[in-house]
This record gives sequence, structure tokens and C-alpha cells, in this order.
Amino acid sequence: MSATAMPRLPDMRALAGLGIVALVAGLAVLSVVWEGSVGTPLAEPGTSHWLGTDPAGRDLVPALMGAASTTLPLALFGTIVCLFVGMPVGVALSCSGSAVGQAQHPVALLTPALLIGLVVSGLGASGYLTLLASIALPGFVLVAISTRDALAPLWRQDFVTSARLAGLGTLSAAQRHVLPRLLPRLAANACELLAAVVLIEVSLSFAGLGVRSPGTSLGLLLREGQQFVTVRPLLVIMPGVVVVMLVLGLLLAAAGLRGRGR
Repeated sequence: MSATAMPRLPDMRALAGLGIVALVAGLAVLSVVWEGSVGTPLAEPGTSHWLGTDPAGRDLVPALMGAASTTLPLALFGTIVCLFVGMPVGVALSCSGSAVGQAQHPVALLTPALLIGLVVSGLGASGYLTLLASIALPGFVLVAISTRDALAPLWRQDFVTSARLAGLGTLSAAQRHVLPRLLPRLAANACELLAAVVLIEVSLSFAGLGVRSPGTSLGLLLREGQQFVTVRPLLVIMPGVVVVMLVLGLLLAAAGLRGRGR
């Protein structure tokens, strides 16, 4: 019984993780039609305002949803840019026979991203340009390395060599033998990268280097709520909960996809 249950665990983890992400994304989309009411600033939670209000009197629930509707598209756009630039470079490196190094987890992007953010913001760039530079510059390098490390061992497999000796070109061999084994791992890497990019946006906006007022994002909500944490701790707790849910959901999905590809 256990032998039949174990192979399904990766799929269940992926479904659970993607379900959490879909829930946050759905609430973010709902913010387009639900603006909430304005009440007394820093009101306590109640029937009219489930989580209370922020310093401007806005209902915290739609404020959280609106912040997520900014953080998620920004993170998704930054991830797509990294994948679009980095993956072709990684494929070229794998075909050239470059040595495979030690893999780095995407969370390692956080430190160089913060340093790049400090430099770019110090040059007078806008918050959105600072975010894009901080995500794209280290991100595409990591994507290129992870793509190379995923592809290089597959090119050396006997069945790929046999297919190429039988007359299949490089592209045909890749489509028939390499891509089916590679896609789950690349999807897992993309989920992990998206989780890291969310953390980068939250960190930079919290530090005042990313999204700034009158804009909104989860990092900006954390920044604005910290001065009221002693009287209204939900102003900090709830944005933190949304960030943790989003990141853990993406990492859970990545673990399930990577397990499926083994």
C-alpha cells in the first residue's frame, strides 16, 4: 500500500502548492472589483472591517488584496524576463560542453538583488526600474546556470547519443528525448525563482527602494505598518502571512514538480 502511495506524493505537493498560489492570485484579482469602504483610521477589527483599517482608514482586507495584485504581476514579469534571457544562454552553454558547477538555490538571489537595488536606487532610478534591475541582472545568470546544469547531463545519456547517431538532429533529439525529462525540473526552477522574486520585491519595497507611495505592494504595507505595530499588529502580521503563504506555496509546488521529474 505504501509503495503505491509514495509516487503520488510529489503530485499532491504540487497541487497543494499551486492551490495556495491560486488562492492568493484569485484574491488579488478580486481587488479589481472590491475596493472596500473607508472608515476610522486604525480601527479595530469588527463586522464592518474584518481586520480593521490602516492609518488612512482603508479596510485592511481589500488593501491586502490590492497589494498582492501589485506584488504578483511585478514578480511574474521579473521571472519571465529572467527565463526569457537566461534559458537560451543555458541551452547554448550545455551544448558547448561547459562544466557543470554546484547548483544555487534561487533564494541566493536575495543578497545580490539588495546590493544592486542600493546602487541603482542611488543613481536616481525609479522604484520600478530598481526592482527590474535587481531581479533581472542576477536572475538571468542563475537561470542560465540552472538550465545548463539540467541539460548537460541529459545530452550525455546513451539514448540521446544513439538517437543522434541514428540520424536525428540536435533539435529533434531534444524534442523527443530531452525536453520530456527536462520540463518538470525547469517548471520547478521557475516556481522557486518566482518565490525568490516575491521576496526580492517585498524586501526592496520594505527598505524603501522598490514600490513607493502612492503605490501599494506587500512590502510597502509592511513598511507602512511597522510604526503602528504596537497598537495594530495586524497591519504587519497579515501582509507577512500573505507573503509566507505565497512563498511556501511556490516552494511546495516546486518540490512536487521536481519529485515528479525524477
